[in-house]
Amino acid sequence: MVKADGPAPEFMDQMLKIVSSTIARRESLIFREPVDWKALGLTDYIQIVKTPMDLGTVKKNIEKNVYKDIEECANDVRLVWTNCMLYNRDGSEYYHLADKFSKAFEDAYGALRRLHVTDDEDPHKTPTVEARIQLSHDIFKIDNVEMARVLTIIEEDCPSALVRKVDEVMINFDALASETFNKVNKFVLNVMVHHGGLNKKRKLSGAAGAAAAKAQKR
Repeated sequence: MVKADGPAPEFMDQMLKIVSSTIARRESLIFREPVDWKALGLTDYIQIVKTPMDLGTVKKNIEKNVYKDIEECANDVRLVWTNCMLYNRDGSEYYHLADKFSKAFEDAYGALRRLHVTDDEDPHKTPTVEARIQLSHDIFKIDNVEMARVLTIIEEDCPSALVRKVDEVMINFDALASETFNKVNKFVLNVMVHHGGLNKKRKLSGAAGAAAAKAQKR
């Protein structure tokens, strides 16, 4: 775990971005403040939900440096979703919303962890097959504008990795030079953290200028 007396300030700044980005989403309204179970007449709420949590409280805790490490903070964020899914029935609107935010958070948090691993690595380090496959999945979690930036980076640094077809551009991840791969990977991870895992996905076909990415698996 990353301790508060280590690189935590940088980690926690990124966690704050994730939480703030989630709070800024219109759909996150019910998660921003503690559930007012008395006003809502939810008399059984505290019997079912043993540890209430909300995004506003998490944000304040980050700002006050309450958490000893990012995993403790992440667990509080997870509580927001699991509490909602525990109290509301599977298939309900609130359950579905919590599940959506939960998956988005895990995407963003996973990107944050990988991002700080890459910060400590040599930019010329040869990426593993697993890393190339992971990027091939992550690339679909950024929007068209950000994808255009990725294609520009590759076009400038390693054009041979681009495979052009009539209505799309494909990326051969195996052909990416190490430095180019690491630059693209870092850019994509930063985007995922910035958007809290809830960025608009790119359309894989039908839109002018849409780009498809393909991992060439060995």
